[in-house]
Amino acid sequence: MNTLYLLCSTLVCLLMLGCKPADTPSQAVIPVDASPKLNTSPVDPKTSSCELKLGFESWEPYQYIGLKQQASGLDIEIMQAVAERMNCTLVMQHGTWQELLGLLKLGKVDLLLGASKTVTREEFALFSEPYRAEQFQLFVRKEEADKYHFASVAEMVAAKHKVGLISDYFYGEQISALYSDEHMRPHFVESSMSELNIALLLDEQVDAVLEDSFVGASIIRRKGLEKQIQPHQIKLPENPIYVMFSRASVQPERVNSFNQALQQFKDSGSYQELLTKYQS
Repeated sequence: MNTLYLLCSTLVCLLMLGCKPADTPSQAVIPVDASPKLNTSPVDPKTSSCELKLGFESWEPYQYIGLKQQASGLDIEIMQAVAERMNCTLVMQHGTWQELLGLLKLGKVDLLLGASKTVTREEFALFSEPYRAEQFQLFVRKEEADKYHFASVAEMVAAKHKVGLISDYFYGEQISALYSDEHMRPHFVESSMSELNIALLLDEQVDAVLEDSFVGASIIRRKGLEKQIQPHQIKLPENPIYVMFSRASVQPERVNSFNQALQQFKDSGSYQELLTKYQS
């Protein structure tokens, strides 16, 4: 029984407990109107001037469902603080990134967190001001780390090593260019979520995975994989991260209000305290 099978079995169990998003495109996301209010901004709904449907994925420590069945993580806490300043309530929708993107395009969710700005996405989404930064790096099997003497992902895939990615993530222009190359694309293997990507690495179906530095470290720590997986020296350039709003359901004025509230939060000491909490 390989690691991927074990992990997928575990994910099925979590689904039965109500603790996991759909992990393949064939498993439907709970409709927004029927989705549980896992965690909301601490604003009295009777006095709130707006309601925002927020889509989030399992991407610890930024976004995930906590032990008490509540939406948790750095991104969630930032959004809750900003929504409180906007006098808005949040209704949470849990799913995979691919599914949530589809819902955002249709206006069935109003916003997604942890987004990179691209020309393609700007066709169906409005973007906030950046609210944090993000950096991806390679993670490899510890026993083979010494044999990957590469200075870039390009060198690694050129040497015919396979690298795991998450479908529909934007990793920056360098990776997009490599993925667009018909000779390089076969060396990238896509998954629907980070945990499945890590399972492919453990099962030697890929030689490395690209993951956010904090997310990769969190998975390794949470699953006790310190002896099996380690970060590689290859890191991608740091990129600004935005909140992405649906053009189908959100007006530009709402995004402007968000930006004002976000700046107020950044100017307060609470913002830096929150970042420090998750970085320590």
